[in-house]
Amino acid sequence: MELWQRRGIGILSIGGGAIGVAAGLQLILSRSNPIEWIFCLAFIAIYAWGVWSGTKFLEGDDRALRPLLKYWALQVPTFGSPILGYLLASGFNATVTYQFWPSRISGNMMLGSSFNYSLMQEGTPWSIGVNLFALVVTVWLYRVFGGLAPDNSPKQTAQSLCD
Repeated sequence: MELWQRRGIGILSIGGGAIGVAAGLQLILSRSNPIEWIFCLAFIAIYAWGVWSGTKFLEGDDRALRPLLKYWALQVPTFGSPILGYLLASGFNATVTYQFWPSRISGNMMLGSSFNYSLMQEGTPWSIGVNLFALVVTVWLYRVFGGLAPDNSPKQTAQSLCD
């Protein structure tokens, strides 16, 4: 991996995570419902995890790859429904969403961090989407590190499993 690539992913993870923590703290202080506090605390914890894993990754610790990969993978899906909705973005967001009824496709790009959740919001349309930027980062991290080999254990092949 090139140094600029490690720095880019590390900085997006740290900066996006820090902005997410700050936004979550600001939101939690403005809410009075304990259920909303739980959601905000969960997102704050995810963003803090991104800051930690991004810092370790920037320091060259390849053991941080697994948590960093999971952090970026959590940003790939977005969905909405009258029952539950979810969006998480850190650093940069390029999302394409399909709304089922009325049928439409929309897109969104943003530099920065954001999270959105909904619970039992009557009238919210059913939708599903993907954060294309997070998907590219996740696939790229997985491919660069050869399927997560940096856990200090040898990769198992189909042949070695049969022996």
